[in-house]
Amino acid sequence: MTKPLPIDATPQKRLFLSIIADYDFKTSLCELVDNALDHWNSSDRLSPLKIQVFMNQDRQQVTVKDTAGGVPRDQIQPLIAPGASREVVSDQMIGNFGVGGKRAGVAIGELVEVYTRVGEGQGHKFKIDNEWLQHEDWNMDIDETTEIEAGETKINISKLRQGFSHDDLRSIFSHLSDTYANFISNDCAIFFNGKPLEKNKFDNWAYPQEYPPLTGEVVFSPDDRNEISIRVTGGLISDRSPKEGNYGVYFYCNKRLILAHEKTHHVGFLSGYAGVPHPDASLCRVIVEMTGLPSLMPWNSSKSGINWSHPVFMEIRERIFSTAKRFSTISRRLKNERETAVFPFVTGAIKEFDFQRSQTGKEIINLPVPRGRAKKYSERIFDDNKELFAKKPWTRGIVEAIGVADFISRRPLSTKNRIVLLLLDSTFEISLKEFLVHQNSKYYPDEEIAKIFKSRKKVLDEVKLLVNLRQSDLDLAYHYANLRNKLVHERATVDILDEDVQIYWQVVERVVKKLFKVKL
Repeated sequence: MTKPLPIDATPQKRLFLSIIADYDFKTSLCELVDNALDHWNSSDRLSPLKIQVFMNQDRQQVTVKDTAGGVPRDQIQPLIAPGASREVVSDQMIGNFGVGGKRAGVAIGELVEVYTRVGEGQGHKFKIDNEWLQHEDWNMDIDETTEIEAGETKINISKLRQGFSHDDLRSIFSHLSDTYANFISNDCAIFFNGKPLEKNKFDNWAYPQEYPPLTGEVVFSPDDRNEISIRVTGGLISDRSPKEGNYGVYFYCNKRLILAHEKTHHVGFLSGYAGVPHPDASLCRVIVEMTGLPSLMPWNSSKSGINWSHPVFMEIRERIFSTAKRFSTISRRLKNERETAVFPFVTGAIKEFDFQRSQTGKEIINLPVPRGRAKKYSERIFDDNKELFAKKPWTRGIVEAIGVADFISRRPLSTKNRIVLLLLDSTFEISLKEFLVHQNSKYYPDEEIAKIFKSRKKVLDEVKLLVNLRQSDLDLAYHYANLRNKLVHERATVDILDEDVQIYWQVVERVVKKLFKVKL
């Protein structure tokens, strides 16, 4: 039997460069902040934590400094070696893969200088630069230093691979504020260029009485040894921002925001569930909070997204889909009532829901939602008169014209009263003509119809012989016919009041109902 030949599997240093492609300033800075938070948690939070991120636009330099306690000389190796991480990992930690902090620094710049000091002891420093990366020797010189305060760690990054602008600074500040909102407390302060991060949280729910937010917990053991707790909360939001598109699904892992306002098919925004992304659905938000060992989390290696095929995500996928569907449906159906039915209700209680039992999410889907969109007036009167249209097809145009007048009256048009009055009067005259032509008591040749309709008075006098109409309606019809003539033939700028439209509308409706038995 041939003896196996050993192979040197030591990684090459270009690994550093090969694994930074998916890193930008945001993900890189977050990795460095994550490291500080993890070190603080692993040290039992013995003292308050202060993390400071500095980005000097003029010098194009980056510095991240923390007061997590410093790293002992014999524990510096995990800060350098890819894949090396802490031996003890808790469900309060964020780091998992053992590569984030290393590649984050290298991803930002060609020179990474690390300073650290435990308590009042001796400080130490080392650097990662192109010279070290170009040699296959993994040994690194660790020097003593006094350039660091007791209990602090500082990372200076220069010779940046890509520059940053003032707009980048604003965007990064907002991103950090979103990502670490759950960490900011009396014991943990995070600053960006001297300014404390804003506590940007997304549980800004609206509490309409019939459709409050829902929340529930799922406990799952993906490895049959350790459990991960997953809380799903969904509802309508009170902080809707059309510009930011801040609806959809939000994922947190051990309190850290991983993915915000996700609106893809991966989380249910597709036909048959929450529907395709649309402003009508923009009050829908679902927050997924996972707590457990970092190794169980469904995040990607840069903690900037979710692994959609991960067993933890697949465990709760249907619940997320159903919750998104429920509140997207409610958002769509209340789109015209938001100012009265949603936004005023800024306080209330989140309703507990048994997400553990509802594995398929059907119980969520079956909860009551608002009735579908009420039909518009034009749609209602069309449906109400379908039988009439079949018997008297000439009435269809009359009903449709009244529906159009209603539609225009509801538009924010400065001249809508003028347009509606012209349309009503035209509909009124056409109604009279259709009545004379289609009634059975008397036959009117075309020549006689043309002669009669040269005068509104002749038309009304002729109709009065065949059907009993209110004299008051006839008088008003004369008046508004004259007003219409002024619009058409004399002064196009004549004022038409809301009252004029309302009165004439009632006249036209009464006459049309009398002539054709139309339902309006």
